Amino acid sequence: MDDKKELEKTVTEEAAKEQPAKTVEEEKASLPSDFSQMKMDVDKLTSEEKAKLDEAQQTVAKRSGKNRRAWNIGMFFLNVGVIAGILLYTIFTNEFTPLSQINVNIEWFLVAFLLYGVAFLLDSWSVAYLLKKNCGKYRFGLSMKATMCGRYYDAVTPLATGGQPFQMTYLSSHDVPSAAALSVPMARMFFQQLTWLILSAICLIIAYVDQSFNMVVSIASIIGFVLAFLMMSVTLFLSISKKTGKVLVVKTLKLLQKMKIVKNYEKQYQRVAKYVEDYQSIMTNYVKSPKDFFVMTISCFLRDVVIYVIPFFVYCMFSEFDPSMFIKMSAMGVIIDLASSYTPLPGGSGAMELSFSAMFATYFNGGELFWALIVWRFFSYYSYLVFGFGMIAYDFFYGNRKYKWQKVEQRLQLESKQFKDAQIANFRSQRAYRRKRQLRKTLE
Repeated sequence: MDDKKELEKTVTEEAAKEQPAKTVEEEKASLPSDFSQMKMDVDKLTSEEKAKLDEAQQTVAKRSGKNRRAWNIGMFFLNVGVIAGILLYTIFTNEFTPLSQINVNIEWFLVAFLLYGVAFLLDSWSVAYLLKKNCGKYRFGLSMKATMCGRYYDAVTPLATGGQPFQMTYLSSHDVPSAAALSVPMARMFFQQLTWLILSAICLIIAYVDQSFNMVVSIASIIGFVLAFLMMSVTLFLSISKKTGKVLVVKTLKLLQKMKIVKNYEKQYQRVAKYVEDYQSIMTNYVKSPKDFFVMTISCFLRDVVIYVIPFFVYCMFSEFDPSMFIKMSAMGVIIDLASSYTPLPGGSGAMELSFSAMFATYFNGGELFWALIVWRFFSYYSYLVFGFGMIAYDFFYGNRKYKWQKVEQRLQLESKQFKDAQIANFRSQRAYRRKRQLRKTLE
């Protein structure tokens, strides 16, 4: 009996040694995610997550329809019309100066373009960071594409409402778990709004101290800040106080229904309730993770600072380098955005150009103002249209097909690896069986 037990123990230990070791990927997959606050399941989705994903896909589908394309084309020509109007105004009120006759410091344009690239990389990194925390990988290339295309849809939709649904759909179509695809754009929007309000408050204080800012644009910027602050505050209040938030939502929507502003009460209530619940979930997640809250806040704030110092270097292009104008010119860029933030047209069409002309008129000579406006508008709007459309065209003609082939290649490689592992496991089990028989014969 003792020999039999010893034999069984020896065979068990030998078989255990022959078991194939887990791969690095399997080890990682067996471990829980370090970002425990974000609940996600790759294969099983809740009905709420499916509803949100369907809503995002329907929003993107509507924006790609014939009516939406006609709207986008119309908005493009509206921007062209605004630029043409400013050009004609410049020609008739001043002597128009061709660009060839203006002394342009091209090196400052290159600095501005470099800063624009840095802002884009920071923008993409914030998405990549959230993907890393949700999925375990940075996927920086996907983050850059999602950011670029999201900026494009923000630029062609009123009040920049199209980028977030598109990013949700785009991420989910590139093997990002649906829970992560829904939470990443929402979290990024939260931090972007938060840091933008902080920077806007600082610049409003600068404008109040410096009385040389255009009065009309300054007043419009205060209105824009108040509206943005109220929207953020109400959202945060509804997210923190869940019971009070529901009561407030119900009463507000009923009042708007009586005023004939809201037509479908049930549909609007569900939409607002989902929006509030998403914000509440995000706030809870990041309160539990101070490190992530700090990293995201700093990265989004740096991105805003970098993008808003570009007007200073546009000024340097047509004038001399004057460090004393750095803070003032940068603050003016923020004030212009605030003043145009509630304009219900894509990219703040019209309001942005008029605000820039009014704010910077005293700092450029003659025809320099028009060319400075063109350069600044390129960095703040037209570049998103050009690069975003180029990215979408690339995906349509090549990128999507390349990605599908990569998925097929990965699947074949995985099947080949699984087949190889199965063969090795079979060989090891047969070898263990032969050794077991040999031990039995030896004991006999």
